[in-house]
Amino acid sequence: MNTKRILFVDDEPMVLQGLQRMLRQMRGEWDMVFATGGEAALKLMAQAPFDVIVTDMRMPGMNGAELLQQVMRLYPSTVRLVLSGHADRDLVAQCVGVAHQYISKPCEPEQLKTTIRSVCIPGGDQASEEIKRIAGSIIHLPSVPLLYSRLRRALEDENATTQTLGDIIQTDIGMTAKILKLVNSAFFGLRRTIDTPHEAVAYLGVETVKTLVLANGIFCESPALETKIFSLESLWHHSLKVANGARAIAMAEEADRHIQEASFVGGILHDVGILLLAANFPEAYDRVVEIVVQEHIPVPQAEERLFRISHAEVGAYLLGLWGIPGPILDIVRKHHWPLPALPKGFSPILAVHTADALSGLKNQHPLFEGGELDEVALENAGLKDRIAVWRTLLSNTTGA
Repeated sequence: MNTKRILFVDDEPMVLQGLQRMLRQMRGEWDMVFATGGEAALKLMAQAPFDVIVTDMRMPGMNGAELLQQVMRLYPSTVRLVLSGHADRDLVAQCVGVAHQYISKPCEPEQLKTTIRSVCIPGGDQASEEIKRIAGSIIHLPSVPLLYSRLRRALEDENATTQTLGDIIQTDIGMTAKILKLVNSAFFGLRRTIDTPHEAVAYLGVETVKTLVLANGIFCESPALETKIFSLESLWHHSLKVANGARAIAMAEEADRHIQEASFVGGILHDVGILLLAANFPEAYDRVVEIVVQEHIPVPQAEERLFRISHAEVGAYLLGLWGIPGPILDIVRKHHWPLPALPKGFSPILAVHTADALSGLKNQHPLFEGGELDEVALENAGLKDRIAVWRTLLSNTTGA
């Protein structure tokens, strides 16, 4: 088994000793190192790489946010976690920008173990290391300029409601991912996960969202992608079309509202990995588009040829780092390959998979025309006889 190296940082030696005792049973799985303060931590990281750093937030000299900013710049493939009992909102806002996840003190041993295990994705070949480096350096996912401007205007309106803000945020890939990362952070102390932007905005409140967006810049307007034959707008149109289609399918199956909304959010986020790859490897992603169009093969197959990894895996890895709820990760990871391990009956994964596979048949960028419907998965779920109904439904469903 590949031993993971974990660095724990706190200015209180007694806290570090407590962590060492609490995690003693993990010594066979993790190589744990303990540093008193940020400067000592950076010296240790300069000597040997670490898979994960877990730091306190308020420390003298160099606080947790400053330490993680340095780690992100120097060692972007290291996963960055905050473990803190402080609730200074300004410092938390800084940490939200650079930490992958925030864990509150006091923390149960199992919670800490589960969180660290969840971000220690197996791997180690050159492709996965490059993806970890790229994903680790991401603070924002770019937002469609039109939607970002629309959100700022809404926030400057004294009559803005949580419904209005949620309506805007839920149609953008980057804003949806970031608001879910933020609201599911342990800083807010929720005893359940929130998996829709409307719920997130309702919980945070208009004033908090205003502060986070206008003062702390948790969302960012995107410059145009440097790809020549693929644009952010084309990805947005496709994602919104799939989201609307997946929700329409869920409604046709008389699924409950939670499943309908999960289908929509999963549809918005299902191709987040394409955004990540296209933004960081524009020339290579143009080549992916060319291969898909010229050879008429599925997008993941072309990506595997160039990157040795697919956008579904990349997207699920990034969202997993951010602590996005597991059901959404499943949709992102499996939207091209629902089998195996699907339960009998209808699910948001099947809704997004079907909407994605069938939406490319009409008014789409050529990148999205090669979807393949997994009829075996639908047959195993007992839903193959619904394909014709869904096909007709999607032909009448509008996108952006």
